[in-house]
Amino acid sequence: MSASSAPAAGKANGLSTVVNVIAAPREAFETLRVSPMWGWALVVAVVLTAIGQYLSTPAALHAIQASWPAQVAASPQLSGQSPEAQQNALNISLGVVKWLWLFSPVIVIIGALVSTIVMLIFNAIGRGNAGFKQLWSAAMNIAVVSAGVSSLLNGLIAVVRGPSSYNSTVAAYKAVPSLAWLVPQGAVKMTAFLAGFSVVGIWAAVLVAMAMMYVANTSKAVGAICALVMLCIGSAFLAWGAR
Repeated sequence: MSASSAPAAGKANGLSTVVNVIAAPREAFETLRVSPMWGWALVVAVVLTAIGQYLSTPAALHAIQASWPAQVAASPQLSGQSPEAQQNALNISLGVVKWLWLFSPVIVIIGALVSTIVMLIFNAIGRGNAGFKQLWSAAMNIAVVSAGVSSLLNGLIAVVRGPSSYNSTVAAYKAVPSLAWLVPQGAVKMTAFLAGFSVVGIWAAVLVAMAMMYVANTSKAVGAICALVMLCIGSAFLAWGAR
């Protein structure tokens, strides 16, 4: 891994490309097509994700504890256990959430790998001409937004609102403006799925479409469909993990 690769136009570098993904995405992706770079993107995405998850941890812990009685009542497996076993299950959940921020590198890398695979598939479908390295670099730079900015925004909102305002896991999914706001009484998994269609999630999807167009040279239609698939995959993952 290197923070930068052979500069495009003699001046490309990984950190400026990360900035351009936010400020000038077309320029960033045109640069990545010629000079695939992902080292700085990984560092920035991991740092932002870790900070965001760390900041949101108190709110997440409060949400789990507040909603635990309802989860026990709704789960035949949990409700049939002894109080000690139920407490152990709660402690395990709280422990996982408490230290989740330490796994930010794994989360970012797996997310970027899944994105790369999906883009490779659409690269083939759309007869694009990008290779793994180019699309991996694009996916990792997009992760600065999809993982880093998203996590940081959630963390900052959690700090401003305070942990006590998160009285259920649903409240956490509705912290950022998203389609989940349209179903105030929706089930947890439906709310989680719609939460994936947030302002940041849609922003990241647009970046995916642009990456397909300017890195892989596919059509706008292929880029748009790839972006929608990526958005649905991320939303499905949120729904799968929702409790």
